[in-house]
Amino acid sequence: MKIGIITICKVNNYGAELQAFATQKRLEQMGHKAEIIDYLYYKNWQFKDTTLSQPFITINTKGKLMYWLKYRLASWAVDKILPIVNKNEKRRKQNYQSFIDCGCYSQKYISMDELYHANMDYDIYIVGSDQVWNPSASSSIEPYFLTFAPQKAPKLAYASSFGVSSIAPELSKRYTELLNNLNTIAVREQSGVELVKQLTGREAQLVVDPTLLLNKTDWNPYMKPVKGISPFNYVLVYELLPSQILLDIAVKVGKEKNIPVYCICKRAYGIKKNPDTINILDAGPAEFLWLIANATCMITNSFHGTAFSVNFATPFCCVLNRKRNNNGRMASLLCKLNLEDRILYEDKATDFNVTSVYKEVDNRVLDTLVIDSINYLKKAIGN
Repeated sequence: MKIGIITICKVNNYGAELQAFATQKRLEQMGHKAEIIDYLYYKNWQFKDTTLSQPFITINTKGKLMYWLKYRLASWAVDKILPIVNKNEKRRKQNYQSFIDCGCYSQKYISMDELYHANMDYDIYIVGSDQVWNPSASSSIEPYFLTFAPQKAPKLAYASSFGVSSIAPELSKRYTELLNNLNTIAVREQSGVELVKQLTGREAQLVVDPTLLLNKTDWNPYMKPVKGISPFNYVLVYELLPSQILLDIAVKVGKEKNIPVYCICKRAYGIKKNPDTINILDAGPAEFLWLIANATCMITNSFHGTAFSVNFATPFCCVLNRKRNNNGRMASLLCKLNLEDRILYEDKATDFNVTSVYKEVDNRVLDTLVIDSINYLKKAIGN
């Protein structure tokens, strides 16, 4: 089968690149010819807004100005100017591109109009993971319901997300029509299962994040060592959201073990220096994978930081803030895997015990969840 995958990628984000890559590679392992449909996300400065790509929720004048400043001007400057004046950003960009080159992509589509006028010949179309169905996106999300695909072609969703727990009443009818364009639906969150049921009356399957469809052996060829860092001799930090408490815990572990603390930074500029930690400013996805796989332990508040720690059996602690709304995916995954004890809420940080980080990860439960998710793909595709 020739399969086309549309998802969010090429957005300078570890999770986005890795989930897109994993979906494509898993389908290849299943014997299919799969490629990622290279439709630029609206946050890319090269994306061309048209009448067709108007967002679901109308943006006011102030919002349009902020959109242009952030995703057209600032995005362009970060992509074109910053690598010239910032060596770390230049290396980071090169590392991202090196990883992207390992995947298989279609020709580039810079507008919704180009996508809808393309002459595609895939046997099956898949919309992938990430918040592809978030109504607050500043551009139309219709492509992520595969409305550009030929009417008779099979269409399915794998680990797609709404990014919200409810859909506004005025958008419900539109969502119902769009979801019913899909032959089968699998989502990454329980809230997504409930929304699909509410909007369509259909049963969606809950599946694992695409990055978990590949095990450590599968990922190993795509890892790239980081010069100057000794394997299994460092504490690793990856913060999706800033947390001083998380950093304090990492430093505590580092001092206990007498090893350095490295922080993977989401960007190569505007990062505060900490005398007790060492910032890694130029890591791409391949370096990100290697750093997690070879860490003594991982301290994180990121879903993908958590998921890869589990996948690679790297000792870890997931530090969460009860007031933030991004905890659900991490807590849900760890509860399913009987790893709730790896969660440390910031208001309970004084209860932290360094030895708790080093408990062995038992991946037998994860293996079962992955098999169920692969079986969904096999059944949906028809083999």
